[in-house]
Amino acid sequence: MPACEVCKQPANQTCGGCKSVFYCSRAHQKCAWKDHKSQCRTFEIQHSDSLGRYLVATRDIKQGEIILKEKPAVSGPRIACTPHCLSCNKKLNPIRDGDALDYYKCSSCNWPLCGFECESSEVHRQECKLMLANNYKCNIKYVSPGRAEAAYCVIAPLRTLLLQESNPEQFQSIMNLESHLKERINTQLYQVFKTNLVTFVKQVLKLPYDDETILKVASIFDTNSFDVRSSDGSSRFRAIYTRASMINHNCKPNTRHIFIGDDYIFALIATVPIAKGEMITATYTQSLWGTLDRRKHLKSTKHFNCVCERCKDPTEYGTYTGSIYCSLCAESKLENKPMMVSTDPLNETAPWKCESCGYCIQSRQMFWGNNALKEDLKKLNKNDPEEYENFIKTYSHTLHPKNHLIVQTKLALMQIYGNYEKYTLSDLSDELLERKVNICHELLEISDKLEPGWTKFRGTILLELQAAMVMQTKRDFEADKLTKAGAQDQLMESMVLLQEATNILKVEPHMRETLEEKVKTLSSLIDTTSA
Repeated sequence: MPACEVCKQPANQTCGGCKSVFYCSRAHQKCAWKDHKSQCRTFEIQHSDSLGRYLVATRDIKQGEIILKEKPAVSGPRIACTPHCLSCNKKLNPIRDGDALDYYKCSSCNWPLCGFECESSEVHRQECKLMLANNYKCNIKYVSPGRAEAAYCVIAPLRTLLLQESNPEQFQSIMNLESHLKERINTQLYQVFKTNLVTFVKQVLKLPYDDETILKVASIFDTNSFDVRSSDGSSRFRAIYTRASMINHNCKPNTRHIFIGDDYIFALIATVPIAKGEMITATYTQSLWGTLDRRKHLKSTKHFNCVCERCKDPTEYGTYTGSIYCSLCAESKLENKPMMVSTDPLNETAPWKCESCGYCIQSRQMFWGNNALKEDLKKLNKNDPEEYENFIKTYSHTLHPKNHLIVQTKLALMQIYGNYEKYTLSDLSDELLERKVNICHELLEISDKLEPGWTKFRGTILLELQAAMVMQTKRDFEADKLTKAGAQDQLMESMVLLQEATNILKVEPHMRETLEEKVKTLSSLIDTTSA
């Protein structure tokens, strides 16, 4: 029998967190917590020359289990963004100032803020004091809706530099993160940083940092920061979480993350069971993109070439997400039209070849065609489902049903049908309701292969699917197309989907009450049909 961590006597109670130490009693567990707290985790940090630092599970981790919680080490606005409050990160709306529109301004440094409460907040105090001491006044003014301001690029690096004095240990943990400055230093953005950011820090604020340190901090932010958004969409900013920054990338990850509370605590959740010794992974890109787009995005933003199993597979686990139909075989009467796939997925210049006839095209043709169709998709009216449906029809001879552009189009349709004005579930015709159900099933098939397990993608689809199925059942029952027993069977099937969606999404901020209400409503409906 294991021994108690405190008294070394036989013990049968294990730590609920790491499950790697044992105690003979609750009292001894409380006694040991002060020392054990810093070591209580389900992972360890390992290192390799090829991967750098990464996380590995130290025990079996259950699906849905929270692996890591972490507060941001430092946060700040995006490089260029519309005016946001430097304190609470909320997007600002202009207020009337005489005959003109403008933002509430900090009385000391003139940066746009929400109001006086944010002006006096701790997060803004140190930078504001420094700007005031050097007679700096921000000159951001309201010009037009949606106008992005490049001046925000200085805030996140400045806050990081100021940590050297206020929190030296935190500063050093950030500076130890990968920067990829050598790869960024000659880019157009960093040429601008050399002029604007470096000048602001050294000459305007008179801080004693050399050019390389300032640019390294900016590059560390670009490499390691997370894009943080509030659940209601009112706030968006960047933040560095030092331990979370060590999670390795995979295009088929075994985790997802959320941000909890006003402090935006990072919480990492296992989407599938993770075995002891297995690497813990996340995705740094969009898993629904094709391989060309994913690898290009990772190379340009994170400066590495992904060589995961999905990227190596020309078929992307049989989904052919980045593939198109062969143009020579497109008019054939084959039930399964042949696909064009890369002859070497890890080489973006490799030609693409038809799996059937051997016809080849250059990779640049795939890039050009892909980008042109993405632009067409961006131009569609986001509130008009007919435009999305026409997009699918127009390119049906080129783009197969699981192509990433078609998947994005179906995602938009899934959200419109049942949720938008004039397209609520009660507004939808039987045909459109059936269309929504079919789209959900098609997206679930994609989810099972590319984002398996308890992902937000799967949870969202299940929520939409069960709602549409409930409406179908109601209509069929009211039209005497279903008996009570048949209606109850279908409603129970919807309840199974809803309960799975609840298990997945209940950890999402502000979702628990909504999900509980949906379960309660559906339970009442099931009881009604059984009466």
